Amino acid sequence: MLQPIFSVKIDQQDDKYGKFVYEPFNNSFAHSIGNALRRTLLSSLPGSAAGYVKFKTSPHLFSTIKGVKESVLDIALNIKQIRFKNPSSDRTVSKLSSKGLGKIYAKDIVGEANVVNGEQYIAEITDPKAELDFEIIVVSGYGYQPSEEKVPETDFISLDSAFSPIVKVNFNVEEARVGRKTDYERLILEVWTDGTVKPFDAVKKASEILASHFSSMVEGKVKEEETSTNISTSEVVETKSPAYETIIDELNLPSRVINALLRENIETVSDLVERGKEDLTNLKGVGRKSIDLIIEEVAKMGVELK
Repeated sequence: MLQPIFSVKIDQQDDKYGKFVYEPFNNSFAHSIGNALRRTLLSSLPGSAAGYVKFKTSPHLFSTIKGVKESVLDIALNIKQIRFKNPSSDRTVSKLSSKGLGKIYAKDIVGEANVVNGEQYIAEITDPKAELDFEIIVVSGYGYQPSEEKVPETDFISLDSAFSPIVKVNFNVEEARVGRKTDYERLILEVWTDGTVKPFDAVKKASEILASHFSSMVEGKVKEEETSTNISTSEVVETKSPAYETIIDELNLPSRVINALLRENIETVSDLVERGKEDLTNLKGVGRKSIDLIIEEVAKMGVELK
């Protein structure tokens, strides 16, 4: 069996850029590993970003703040560009309160989460009597999460969140020589980050993620079939779909129907499926038209109500 014989050379690295040379690889392994690392780096590393924002003097994005040059929407877009390094995986709160003339940058924000790109511009106060006051909830996650998928927070505006700390990844494969043999390969990997994680640490984390997945394949983990219930294999897989965790409030249903479901402790799509269509018809405040509307809404999510 072929064994790994390569080692790594850190050709160049700072807080945001790293260039690493791995060699020698057995034939074809450099492409396989380089591509796997690139995809994992871009999609699967955890990070933190602004998830919600609340302005003291403005309840929504489509408004302005007296004495501030930028609109609330422009300020929110600038806030989304701030990169946070959260000391914990839980959500934290950061705040900014500024008065008087001057430009405001991300470095002016205070909170438990550390701001990495303090030079990020936020807004400019043009009136000496004006003030800009807002509060940010910093959340952690993977990849990208649009504001529509977030659970609403009272008085806060939901923001799109880009969690990935990786800005760009590039790899190149060259021929490498070992003694007289020239059929080996060299992998040159370049990684750009947002500064919240060092490039080499990011590569190590991505490698750990890949190793854990391959380890499960090596161990040959097999899912045991359900024996205590009559649920088919397809139904077991379907129940684990993220759509089943959607809360009732997020469905496009009349308030009276939502309230009727909540009174019966039906809080998620999973609860709806468990109760079934026949049981729902017996609920007070849920008529035939309401049942049809519920079936239509969950069908949009790929869920069937039986």
